This record gives sequence, structure tokens and C-alpha cells, in this order.
Amino acid sequence: MKMKWCLVVLLSVCFLCGTYTGTAQASNWGNVLGDIFGGAGSSSDNLAVMVVGKIVDEEQVPLSGIKVVIQSGKGGSWSTYTDANGNYRLNVLGRKSSFFLTVTGEGWRTVRDRVSLYEKERVLNLKLHHDYVSGKVTDRAGNPLHRAKVSFEAAGGTKGVTTVETDENGNYKATIPADDVYYWVIVTKDGYQTCREKEWLKGGFARDYTLGEE
Repeated sequence: MKMKWCLVVLLSVCFLCGTYTGTAQASNWGNVLGDIFGGAGSSSDNLAVMVVGKIVDEEQVPLSGIKVVIQSGKGGSWSTYTDANGNYRLNVLGRKSSFFLTVTGEGWRTVRDRVSLYEKERVLNLKLHHDYVSGKVTDRAGNPLHRAKVSFEAAGGTKGVTTVETDENGNYKATIPADDVYYWVIVTKDGYQTCREKEWLKGGFARDYTLGEE
């Protein structure tokens, strides 16, 4: 009962403030009440945060055309792409809310992270790496092997198996499902001995393999 009485008193004060000091002052009082009682009129929901940053690769080369998405735990979503210099800028509403950052680009490992936005401007710089490994398969004389099969098996196949074939120059490129894990790498070609190695891999790594004749 006391809580209801206090609420009535506060609302009455706000009404009087709006009458004698104008609409702007009344609006400020409404924001204060929203912050106190957690209503939809909470001032933090309307506070803008300028999020800026730069996205580069592991060699510090700026990456253009990378999609940057920021999503609020309350349902809002803002997105943009990096420019030719790897820079991006987003005007996000809802300071002090919970936000999720997602950064994607073809051939690059997706980044997902929770971020806090409490300041008027937040700088979020990121470094991306490729989501694939690459290399070359040759015979013992150094000749490239065309159509050799290269397979990457993570955790006994429970995290997926990726298989690709080499091109006419013996080169391959294979997207791996996860970073920083051990893979069994199996390289095969008719007439050659099978190569089977266990390697710790991360997107962006380069690995060459040599096959001996049977």
C-alpha cells in the first residue's frame, strides 16, 4: 500500500513539474522514473553509442567489405560494412544494455562476442584470420600431384570431415570447421603411399605434403 502511495506522489510531482517548468523538464522526470522502475521509458534505452573500429588481418592489412552486426538483448539490430581502409562506424541505441557483436566475411573465421557499451563512443578493433588451410602436394622429386585427395578429420570425425582435391599445380585449400584443435590429415593418390599425420591446425595455416610412390 505504501509503495502505491509513493508512486502516486511521484507521478503527481512529475505532473506539476511538467505544468510549471515545461515539457522538456517533464520528460526528464519521466526518464528518471523509467530508470527507477525499469519501465519501457528507461532513458538508457534511448542513449546513443557511437561504435567505431578497424578490422585487419594477421598481417595488419585492412579488410574491406567485412560485415559488422551489433544486436541488443532487447531486440535491436544494427549493421554495416567496413570501407576500403577497414574502418566501420555504427550508431547504436540502448546504452548499458547487453549487446552481441558478430563479424563475418567470405573466407574469414566468424567472430562472435558479447560487448558492453557504457560510453558515448566505443572503439572495437578486430583482427581476423582465414577459416581455411592451404598448401601443396608433391612427389619426392618435387613434382606437383594433380587430384590428390586431402582430408581433415577432427576429433575422430565427430566435428566433421573436410575433403578436397589438389588442382593441376598440386595446390589445395580446405575450410576447416574449427580452430585450435588437432586434426588427422590424410593425403592419398592412386599409385602413391598414403600420408597420415596428426596436426594442430588453425585457419590461415599453410601445410605442404609429399607422397612417395608405392
